[in-house]
Amino acid sequence: MRRKLAIGWLLSILLLLTACSSPPAGYVALSPKNAVELASAWAETSNVIMAGGLYKEGEYVSFTHKGMEYRYMAAHLDSKKKLKTEMQKFITKKKAKRFMKEHGILKHKGKLAQPEVEISSQLQWEMATAKELKVKNDYMVFEITVPIGDTRTAEKITVKYIYLKKTGWRIDKFNE
Repeated sequence: MRRKLAIGWLLSILLLLTACSSPPAGYVALSPKNAVELASAWAETSNVIMAGGLYKEGEYVSFTHKGMEYRYMAAHLDSKKKLKTEMQKFITKKKAKRFMKEHGILKHKGKLAQPEVEISSQLQWEMATAKELKVKNDYMVFEITVPIGDTRTAEKITVKYIYLKKTGWRIDKFNE
């Protein structure tokens, strides 16, 4: 009796482990090309966010807060909901939270604002390549090599992608 019970438990555990280790429903492996496309789209979006958004005429307003110069975000990014919705097209909720904190985005007088910074990038994402570093059922890690301007050099960026059942692949870590 004990032997049958032990075998039953062992089979149950094996079935559970097998079920837990299989890819989620709807899972499609992330190709190097798609990894570059998602990272490139996020890089472009993060640059727009770091510039405050796409301002319409008369919309750009700066102010001083705790001794620092800030600017309000453009109307299409001026609330947490709007900003997170835009970011979560490319990154996880956790990464979106980290991004807002790392870049000093805060709520001021009912609107989102960020420190005044100038952003410029010479990364040529259209020429980027990706190399798979790690593959698990629900995440993949790639090293993406992006040429820098006319310097004949490149930046290597490590990107961790997580597969989310409802939305597909999203970036969880970007050179962190």
